[in-house]
Amino acid sequence: MTAVSFSHLDPRVLALRIENAQAEQVDRTPFPSRQGVPSLRVAGGRAIYLGPRSPYSVAIGVGLEGLVGTEDLERIESHLGAGGGTVRIELNPFCEPSFSVKLAARGYRVERFLQVWWRSPSPVPPPVPGVEVRPVRPGEERLWSELFFLCFVGRPTSSEVELAGGLGIARTEGNTCFLALQEGEPRGVGVVSATGGVALLSADGVVPAFRGRRLQLALIHARMAWAAERGCDVVTASTEPQTASQRNYERAGFRCAYPKLVMMRQLSPWGWG
Repeated sequence: MTAVSFSHLDPRVLALRIENAQAEQVDRTPFPSRQGVPSLRVAGGRAIYLGPRSPYSVAIGVGLEGLVGTEDLERIESHLGAGGGTVRIELNPFCEPSFSVKLAARGYRVERFLQVWWRSPSPVPPPVPGVEVRPVRPGEERLWSELFFLCFVGRPTSSEVELAGGLGIARTEGNTCFLALQEGEPRGVGVVSATGGVALLSADGVVPAFRGRRLQLALIHARMAWAAERGCDVVTASTEPQTASQRNYERAGFRCAYPKLVMMRQLSPWGWG
């Protein structure tokens, strides 16, 4: 499937739009552990604190609009490292060049690699035969959250604490959560939100026993249709390299906009390590 060419889009402007959409979605999510702490805006991006030692606290898009000074980095580390743990900063090729040098000098290392995918929502691909994909209905938030946990952890939830993350996503203003059903049974989940004409696809998951049945591809197509209906001109998602998710996005006509590194610095018992 061929994606529409966007040769008129400046790659750095595209990156800024995509990173802002991602930051906005994370920033809106009502994680209980966040305790109302506002995000910190630095050089075109945001540092979003989601609770003590939370693996989801992260700085996104920092360095896309201007120099990131040492004092800026210290503010980010103080913000994300409150309560201890690891500071994570996402780094992409369009960040201000000296930013990566400063991270290296402060002992950051690569935690993982990501690839950021994009395309126009039009033309909208046809539905995948044999798969029904639809937004969750009122009262199905708990069902979606249970399935979300099963998809990503591989077992049913055993406590309300384990449900909290999924419920937070399902109840986030601006998120539309989708279910993928085969033979009438829910077997996959996904989320879409829109910011500034950019539709961000996230939280793609399929129950382990039913992977390889084009459920994720069906979720991608349905959310593209959602984006087209709302007038978005860009659809985007992130995956780790060489995964089934990457292959499904490529099948849906997405191409790689840019790679991204998740950089981390661990807080040791004696201070910053």
